[in-house]
Amino acid sequence: MRTVADVERFLKDSEVPFQDLGGGMFIVTDDDSGLHNLAIKVEDAVVLFSLRVLDHGKFPDSERARLYEQLLRLNGSGLLHAAFALQDDGVYLQAALPLPNLDGNELQAVLDDIGMATSQHLPSLRGGSSN
Repeated sequence: MRTVADVERFLKDSEVPFQDLGGGMFIVTDDDSGLHNLAIKVEDAVVLFSLRVLDHGKFPDSERARLYEQLLRLNGSGLLHAAFALQDDGVYLQAALPLPNLDGNELQAVLDDIGMATSQHLPSLRGGSSN
């Protein structure tokens, strides 16, 4: 059975800069890979990843339908481990992994997927907004 200590070890092995905020909460900030303030939370038997990537409120109403369609299409074809999700305060890239049998390769795959999405997909998604 894996623990928070294992997640911390996997993060160290991945060589991404991170902060341990305690209570199973980590913040990864690695501008080279596009992971700026990626929150990782170990909660019960799940490792949750969450990165705020867009403020959908900055998009004019006339462009939101296009944005939401792009997000859904990317969820179906442009991401392997993560998915775009809407919350009141923005658009997030989110992923979850089961903790009990977690290994370093799985954690790295999620970090890579989120990093790839920020570098490859966000520029075109932001194209319609003024940010």
